[in-house]
Amino acid sequence: MKKNFKIIIFIIIAIIALYFTRVNYSDHSKNKSIQACMIAQKNKSSEISAEDAKKYCEAEINKKIGN
Repeated sequence: MKKNFKIIIFIIIAIIALYFTRVNYSDHSKNKSIQACMIAQKNKSSEISAEDAKKYCEAEINKKIGN
């Protein structure tokens, strides 16, 4: 019983740690995707401004992830 208790506590702590990691770092991935998209847009068309590229990329990425 003592061995099972340790395993259950470990699993609960791991689930909590994974939840907080997902909450804290979910925007990091989205921001990196937006930055990569902005670089690609600037390379594709030198006439587009950084602000226009950012607006376009945010709209496209939000559409793809469902936000």
